[in-house]
Amino acid sequence: MKIKESFKNLRFSVENFAILISILSLVISAVGFYVSTVRPPNISVITAPYIKHVVDNASLNEAFFVPLTLVNQGAQTGTVLSFDLNVTNRETGETRTYYGQYFAQDDAPTELGAFFTPITLDGYSSASYTVCFYPIGSQAGNLFSGQGDFDFEVVGKVSNVAKKNTQTRTNAFHISVDQSMANVMASQPDGEYIYPLKIEATSTPENFLLKLLYNYLK
Repeated sequence: MKIKESFKNLRFSVENFAILISILSLVISAVGFYVSTVRPPNISVITAPYIKHVVDNASLNEAFFVPLTLVNQGAQTGTVLSFDLNVTNRETGETRTYYGQYFAQDDAPTELGAFFTPITLDGYSSASYTVCFYPIGSQAGNLFSGQGDFDFEVVGKVSNVAKKNTQTRTNAFHISVDQSMANVMASQPDGEYIYPLKIEATSTPENFLLKLLYNYLK
């Protein structure tokens, strides 16, 4: 009798175990489907450890060439519609906004290339571009031409192509201009000059994989 009851209990346990395995398989399949197909785009912006400062020799407008890496951690396609760059002088509090108007040339990253167009990223992909930020209208290059501390914020507007919703992605960093850098800038006030600037990041990606990529670029 005891043997018969033990056999029934064992069969019951095996059946429960099989049901549990089936449920776990279903959950894993659902998660896999979401991650590989349904997960919406999640685009992050990473700034390279150097940017370039330019005064255009035709308009004398101050501009910044900023290498950016874009990473889409979602399964669906996402699009970066535009980029803005806010630059603030810490001492005076003055802020100027520059707009991503051009891409730099691939083989000459300090030269203007094509006009900026929205950037589309497939699921789980990345791309790198040097975006050229210029002011709208006439704005002579004076803000960043002297010694001091400056806060930069890259603001990207991204859109889920399928759902048409727009969100904002930002990346902030700080630059200290020392006397030697200021001297180089001041020595050519009326022409084009390009100077590599070491940046000190004030915000880093939260995602672990993005942190690895950020540290690698740094």
